[in-house]
Amino acid sequence: MPKYYKERIKREKSTFLTRVLQGVATSFVVGVVIILFRSLITSIPLAMLFIGAGSLVVSLFVRPSYKAIWHSLICAGCCGIFLLNLTPFVANIYLFEGYKAAVGKKWDIAIKNYKKALRYDPRDGELNFYAGYAYMKKKDYDKAAYHFEKSLETKLDPSAFNNLGNVYLEEGKFGEAEEAYKNALYTKVSRMYSLNNLGALYQKTGRLDESLVMFEKAVKASPKYKIARKNLEVVENLKKRYGYAEKRYGKEFLRYFFTAQSYLQYRRKDEAKKFFLKAADILLEKDKSINPSHPEWNDIRRNLRSISFVYSIVGSELVKLGEIRKAISLYELTLKFKPANIKQLYRYIASLYLKLGDRKKASEILRRAESLH
Repeated sequence: MPKYYKERIKREKSTFLTRVLQGVATSFVVGVVIILFRSLITSIPLAMLFIGAGSLVVSLFVRPSYKAIWHSLICAGCCGIFLLNLTPFVANIYLFEGYKAAVGKKWDIAIKNYKKALRYDPRDGELNFYAGYAYMKKKDYDKAAYHFEKSLETKLDPSAFNNLGNVYLEEGKFGEAEEAYKNALYTKVSRMYSLNNLGALYQKTGRLDESLVMFEKAVKASPKYKIARKNLEVVENLKKRYGYAEKRYGKEFLRYFFTAQSYLQYRRKDEAKKFFLKAADILLEKDKSINPSHPEWNDIRRNLRSISFVYSIVGSELVKLGEIRKAISLYELTLKFKPANIKQLYRYIASLYLKLGDRKKASEILRRAESLH
């Protein structure tokens, strides 16, 4: 083969036309590389392979020899080094455009630019963080969580952990949110935000004592942190409002009660129903034997407003969630407490029986209501 190439080179005459043809061929290959460069730039191995193959073809065409292989390898290596430096640069251009759009709260434009940037540098932690934040603002929580998790693969940023916790919270994934907030806390940077987020999570799930501790720590870490101070006051008021309910029905009841309401807030009705039913079971079990001769009767009467409030919320939400019979059981139990609005309560129970199509029972309840003075 070397002999063949030597004889071929001897036969070839380097005329003007030959040089022109060689120049045209080289320009054509380079032009094709430039056209395809935008699609190849995101795949450095593919770009190296393409440019190496192109260099090999051109070298063999212009001056066929074994050196053409070395030329192609050198070109491929230079291409790889060039792309390794170029891809982050191009990604930063799109990142900047996305950031400008995000400042103007143009989240669709921001996401479009972040997606382009991610084509060039998909593992960049900062870029994934901004993309996750934009998706979070668009309420696309699955994609937001994905990008925050990708961001954390390269950098343990407390802001990414906190925002990931916020995303999980919006999805009603309280366990995952707690883990993310705790991870943010372990980084020991911006502790006040992590403490405040944990406090808010514990408040939403009825863990008021733990919530109180977190907000107190947040205020201690940053006395000027107004949000934590305000949240601390809210939890202190909740402790006063639900203090008797917690004492009578237990911490577990309070967790079910608050968690159910939080699930409703995040539009997860099935989970909310499950926790409201658990709360209702605790109420029914605790108060089924209540009567004026019960040793706790006087204590209950003194705190009747607090108890009625809890029964009212659980009962009304169960009605909305389609658990009408369970709600009726609760309302009929509250009749034993002889509340001030007992006549109105009878009428409401009658309306619930009508919803179930039980006219006979509804009429009976209405007669009882009318017999009251």
